[in-house]
This record gives sequence, C-alpha cells and structure tokens, in this order.
Amino acid sequence: MLKYNKYIMTLLMVLIMPVLVSGCAAKPSEDSNLTEDKTTATTTEATTEATTEATTEATTEAATEATIEATTEATIEATTEATIEATTEASVQKDTDLSKLQNTILDNKESVGIAYIGYVGYEADEEGILNFVKDSQYADKYDFLCGAPLVNVGGAELYAVVIADTKYSVSVYRAEITDNGEYSVNTDNTLYNYNGNGIDYFLLRCNESEIHSNVSLSFKKENDSFSVFPMLSGMDGQLVDGNYYDFSIYSDYVGSGESEDKNVAIAREILLESQDVQYYISMGMSVQYTGQIEEIEGRSCWIFALGTDRDDQFVRERYYGVCDNLIYYYDSLNDKWEMLGKG
Repeated sequence: MLKYNKYIMTLLMVLIMPVLVSGCAAKPSEDSNLTEDKTTATTTEATTEATTEATTEATTEAATEATIEATTEATIEATTEATIEATTEASVQKDTDLSKLQNTILDNKESVGIAYIGYVGYEADEEGILNFVKDSQYADKYDFLCGAPLVNVGGAELYAVVIADTKYSVSVYRAEITDNGEYSVNTDNTLYNYNGNGIDYFLLRCNESEIHSNVSLSFKKENDSFSVFPMLSGMDGQLVDGNYYDFSIYSDYVGSGESEDKNVAIAREILLESQDVQYYISMGMSVQYTGQIEEIEGRSCWIFALGTDRDDQFVRERYYGVCDNLIYYYDSLNDKWEMLGKG
C-alpha cells in the first residue's frame, strides 16, 4: 500500500512542477511588457517636450530676429528719410537765398553782385577765411557763401561775387597800377574761370594796398564785356561804384532802436577820447567810420580807420574797434585785435 502511495505522490509531483514553473515564468514576462510600455511612454513624453521646447525656442528666436530686423530697418529708413529731408530743406533754402539775391541783382539792372565781407588780414589761411564767413552776418542772410569756392589773389580784404546773368563768363586776373594811375591786367595768367556752368558765386580775397585793387574781374557775354576792380572807397568805407550791384551789409544794429548815425557818433566820441588816437590826430591824421561791424571777443564793435588824405584818397593806416566803452586796435603783425583800453 505504501508503495502505491509513493508512486501516486511521484506522479502528482511530475504533473504539478510544469505548472509551477510556468506560473513563475509568466510574471517576468508580464513585468517586461510593462517596463517596455513605460519606457516607450517616457521616451515619447521626453521627445515631445524636447520637440516643443526646441520649436518654441526657434519660434521665439525667429520672432525676435524678425522684430529686431524690422525695427532696425524702420529706424534706418526713418533716419535716412529725416537726413534726406533736412539736406533737401537746407539745399532748397540755399537755392532760395541765392535765387532771391540773383533776382534782386537783375531787378537793379545789373548782371553781377559784389559784397565786401570784411577785413581778414594777410596771414589768414583758407580755413580761417571760411570760418570768418561762417561767423559773419552774411552766414545768416546768404548762407550759401559759407561753402563758396575761394579765389585767393593775395591781400587782406574779402569779397563775395555772385553772377546773376549766367550767360556771362567771368575770368579773374591779377592787376597792377601803372605810373600813370591806370590798371595793367595780366591776362596771361587766369586765376579763376566761370563759363556759366556750376557754382554761380565765389569768394575773393584781394587787395594788398588800400589805394588800389590788385585784381580784375572780366565779364563777357557775346559782344558785351566789362571789368570790375573791387575795392573800398577811402571816403565812406563802402565799395567803389562800378558795373555791379552792391549787396554788402554795412551795419547791423539788432534791436537797438537807435539810428545808425547816432550809434556811430557815440562810438566815434569814445574813440576820440583815447590818448592814442588823439596823438595821431595831432600828427595830421583823421578818423573815418568804415561802415563795418565786427565781433571782437564776443562783442559787436564798430570799426573805424585812422589815416591820412593823399591825392583825394583816404589812406588807412590803423584800425580800431569800439564797443561797450572799450577800444580795440588791430595788430596787423599778429593778425589779431588787442584791447587798447576804455575811452
């Protein structure tokens, strides 16, 4: 009996073991599938997040770049437009000032206009002369002269020449005075030419002597021609009459409310009280107002000349500036104004 029981137990063990083994093996297989699913889900989630983040970053960068580019373009465009408008406006203003002056010259039955800009001295270079124009009252009224070409014949006086009738050609020559008191013009050496094209104006530095001019401006149009020898009159300090329109600014009394004669008379009285001037007057010299006002050390001063009368000509020998009860004298050696003292 025991033998049969042992046999039955063995048979049962054989039948049960595969089931037990099968059951134990099923669990790892089940966990493996779950791990795989979890791994796939995690990978998918990470990929989605990375893709979303990359896309967002790229979109942000693209939007930022586009905004910067658009802003830059708009700024450049606005700046360029403003610059062009300002340049155009300035150009139009210059053209307007020039056209008005040219029309005024023609209305006065002249073909050319000339103005005395001022006394620049013998030592001033081109930069100094152009700065002189920019600091003068001509810069406000005729600002196109600030960029005008400079014809340097040599001398201490500065003039401006404006051609109104552009059908005329202009040649600039050096001139000398002969023993007979007549001008001798060196036409073999042309210092400047204008043929009706290009700029209709130029600056002219000339006159080494106050008795006569050292330059000739020759104007020609078909069969018509004339010459001008620009210089100041020793009588009144203004341009000598000629075949041109004088657009010089001889005085500037901003907001004074006083007449020119009264201002000049007061300045003359102050000057005549100076011992220095009284000494020269006792030597036979006299004082004349030049008709000019210059800025000296930030002050607008009336300019007087001290000189002698020779052969109906007033020869200037010294210059004085009077303003605010102060007197300045012009140091020709150092080309600068020095304070003489109070009147």
